[in-house]
Amino acid sequence: VRVMSFLKSTRCDRRIIGADSLNSLRTFVDASYAVHTNMRGHTGGAMTLGWGMVHARASKQKLNAKSSTETEVIGVSEYIPFKIWLTNFFEAQGYKLEDKVLYQDNMSAIRMEKNGRNSCTGNSRHISIRYFFVKDRVDKKEFRIEYCNTNDMIADYFTKPLQGKQFLRFSEVIMGWKHISTLHSPADKERDGKQVSASEQNKTAID
Repeated sequence: VRVMSFLKSTRCDRRIIGADSLNSLRTFVDASYAVHTNMRGHTGGAMTLGWGMVHARASKQKLNAKSSTETEVIGVSEYIPFKIWLTNFFEAQGYKLEDKVLYQDNMSAIRMEKNGRNSCTGNSRHISIRYFFVKDRVDKKEFRIEYCNTNDMIADYFTKPLQGKQFLRFSEVIMGWKHISTLHSPADKERDGKQVSASEQNKTAID
């Protein structure tokens, strides 16, 4: 009943897609560990050029993982082909993407994706080598991976049952009603040791 009420009240909402530049693509990938009845994980990913999402996906993973880190690595390997396809599509239209960054909120997964087997120890040694093709892409500088605070990981919208302010905060960005910069960017430094205020973020989006 709640879902139907939500769909009814939002059926006329407009989705906005825009770009600050056709040379910069930001990708967010996240995964939830063992959330399905068969204990498989769930992958969520989204890509943006600044306003709204040009691509988003939520999908059940095809195998069981033994840890949340492994689930994250699998999630990135599942979503990266969409990023590669979109990059090739833009280049075919004459727009070469210069800034291609992928954000994640799991440092252990980031280390594995950057270093491959060298970062696999203990319980992670069993992870299939096929999930490390991401490292080859990083080595070729096709994109770079950066850390994103979990509170700002917009891909959570596609992997977790968010509620309240966080749900509204992410949905406004996904629909293109607010610029991606209204989320506290992982690349931003805190000013005077404090998080950038909402008013300053909104001013940045307008500028």
